[in-house]
Amino acid sequence: MSTSIVPRPEPIRDGTLLHFGEQTFMFGKEVVELQDSSALMGDFDALRQRMKAEGYLFLRGFHPRDKASQAALVTLEAIGERGGLASDTAISEGMANAENKSFGFFRDVEISHSPAVLEVVDGPHTFRFFEQFLGGPVITFDKRWLRAMAQGGSNFFHYDSAYVGRGTLNRYTMWSALTDIDLENGPLVICLGSHKDERLKQTYGQIDMDRDLIDPVFSKDAYEMVHKFGFKLATAHFQPGDVIIFGLFMMHSSVPNLTNRYRISIDTRYQLAADEKDERFFGEQGNWMGNFYNKGATYTPIEKMRAEWQLD
Repeated sequence: MSTSIVPRPEPIRDGTLLHFGEQTFMFGKEVVELQDSSALMGDFDALRQRMKAEGYLFLRGFHPRDKASQAALVTLEAIGERGGLASDTAISEGMANAENKSFGFFRDVEISHSPAVLEVVDGPHTFRFFEQFLGGPVITFDKRWLRAMAQGGSNFFHYDSAYVGRGTLNRYTMWSALTDIDLENGPLVICLGSHKDERLKQTYGQIDMDRDLIDPVFSKDAYEMVHKFGFKLATAHFQPGDVIIFGLFMMHSSVPNLTNRYRISIDTRYQLAADEKDERFFGEQGNWMGNFYNKGATYTPIEKMRAEWQLD
């Protein structure tokens, strides 16, 4: 039986608009398309050089599309069981109901650690890649950040170091698209060059949100990231199985989902097994400590810290 090949998205033309909530940016001006590094697969010296230079790897088709789609379907079935899908629509369409509720399955290990999900993020192809990229046996956090974003749902600009930066700094995030995520559906966006911005790395990049009790979100304002801090934004139209891999000091966010179709993705972290772990995120049955474990603590507003760091 023949297998149909899904075509890749067309390159995003200059002049295309990216609607970031109420803000609008233009491709070719404030925002560009991510550079696809898929052609370098297998050449790990070249991949490491590109990571050092650009701060990220965008790899189309890293995960088998059918496996990524199956992981999304398991997630949507769980949302349906919780009453989150629109009635009279197919589960696979991923349409949110009127409640428009986003779902995070971080501690719901029945879903986030389901065989369909782990076959993607813990699959042999994933571990083989990171073992070759990092040069030895690797481990991944037991916490998997499996998310289904409803309309309006998004994250805010941050370095991962503020959340998951204990132990080794030679740790990488892999953000995997499990559904088709176009520019309207809430794609991930990165700030080009932010991995080399010493003013940020030596101030905000040094905080540990749970040790220092500091609000870890650097900014909720894409406009200031572009026009105040001088970054170009970069994103793409993602398909199931596409990934972005980046280190602890890549400023990133996600565009608010403008549709009523769930945007499903998962974040996972990988490091050398011999390197020091961040113990907050290990415990296979969902019993990891995680962030915000200082119950009842008051977190210093990031605005206060930014003023102290003379970043405002």
